[in-house]
Amino acid sequence: MTISGDVTVVVYDEDADDQELDALTRQLHEELLRLDLPEVVREQTPGTAGGKGGLLASLGTLLLSGGFSIAVLRSVTRVVRDVIQRTGARKAVLVSGKNRLEIQGASKRTTDAAVDAWIRAVADESAAAPGGAVGPAALEGPSGDA
Repeated sequence: MTISGDVTVVVYDEDADDQELDALTRQLHEELLRLDLPEVVREQTPGTAGGKGGLLASLGTLLLSGGFSIAVLRSVTRVVRDVIQRTGARKAVLVSGKNRLEIQGASKRTTDAAVDAWIRAVADESAAAPGGAVGPAALEGPSGDA
């Protein structure tokens, strides 16, 4: 079962300067590349008017494109949570369609419940899309906490 659509991951750290935020985003990017994802790229934004033309990498934003299994989506949230905890970043926000998940300093139990609810909402939205099909069995199984 594949969930279609993109997932945007934005990392926030109010205490970090541009270099630190860039390094944090690069670290998260490298760790997400180790997962079985179709595509993980730094989000690109247009250059500023009067400045250099072209696209610029957004400092704290990654775009995950393609289709994702429930297990892979869980792995994505686990990697994001681990990077946030390890680096001391304030939070990360994952967005898929209309569904938004904030990962920050909450307990593991609270974070796991929020992740499960978000994945269920993303799967439900994907199933409702034309050609989408997500059965209840696809959502079952252990959360795979490591």
